[in-house]
Amino acid sequence: MKIIEDKKFKDLTTFRIGGKIKYYVEVKSEGEIREMIRFAKTNNLPIFIVGDGSDFLASDRKYEGLVIKYTGDGLKFEVQDSEVFVTAGAGLNWDKLVEETVKRNLQGLECLSGVPGTAGAAPIQNMGAYGQEVADTFYKLEAYDIQNEEHKTFTKEDCKFGYRESVFKDKENWQKYLIISVTFKLSKDGKPNTSYESLKNSVGEGATLQEVRKAVLKTRKEKLEDPKEVGNAGSFFKNPVIDVDEKVRIEKEFADAKIFPFKNMYKVSAAWMIERAGWKGKSEDGVAVSPKHALILINKSGYASAEDVYKLSEMIIKDVSEKFGVKLEREVQLINF
Repeated sequence: MKIIEDKKFKDLTTFRIGGKIKYYVEVKSEGEIREMIRFAKTNNLPIFIVGDGSDFLASDRKYEGLVIKYTGDGLKFEVQDSEVFVTAGAGLNWDKLVEETVKRNLQGLECLSGVPGTAGAAPIQNMGAYGQEVADTFYKLEAYDIQNEEHKTFTKEDCKFGYRESVFKDKENWQKYLIISVTFKLSKDGKPNTSYESLKNSVGEGATLQEVRKAVLKTRKEKLEDPKEVGNAGSFFKNPVIDVDEKVRIEKEFADAKIFPFKNMYKVSAAWMIERAGWKGKSEDGVAVSPKHALILINKSGYASAEDVYKLSEMIIKDVSEKFGVKLEREVQLINF
């Protein structure tokens, strides 16, 4: 365990953007976590927890605190009748976890193939894609309470999952816990989830878990930007949840509106609104809306600043609000702004 001074957020995030960090450290045990938290408290330093850096945008200013990355990446399978409990270290690459479960014919995570990030980050925003989300198979997680310096277990109920939300994103809990491991309850030889329309069209009935995973990876490659090739943080905006009155209003004005049922409400496609407003592929100061998918903002020049990304996102939010009467929310977290 080595404390590094002046490491940059741009080297830790998929956006490849962000200023210097006063102190950075990688830890792999609860003992090391405790040691670094005490170091931070002794030196009156704020703490920020980072995974693969795929879900936030860090500002260009120096972060005058301690950034901790948990690297424990163990993987354990426990069989109980027709179900298997899979426990992943929070530092494990998310897609590696999905790959290993699909290899063992365990159903429940196959549609989340290819999503960037770590296992520990997945529950924070209730990661979801192609009709599946973390909350569907989540069982529990182990975390370290930074403020009270104690171990804590969170059940599914404790996590209060919502649409790209969890208890960990509440203002009073944000960056309060360092997640150590996550456990999922998966089904042995279960039927793959192919409810999502584009997935249903590409794999058909009777598809295997391996075929679904392959189809999801292929679709993601075609439609989404690979952060290894161009800096981005995936979906920058959430799909807004609207009521029936707003649905009727939008459909009356826009015959091509993309609106889908969501629980007892509706979701309107943020990508459709952004594209309909003319932003898809548009560049501004080294940043651009992806020509592949309008939900993704990309570091097109490779040298864009956090302020450039923020300005473009504000322009899009304002324009969509004026054209559709709907307020977009960022899915990406803004750090040190």
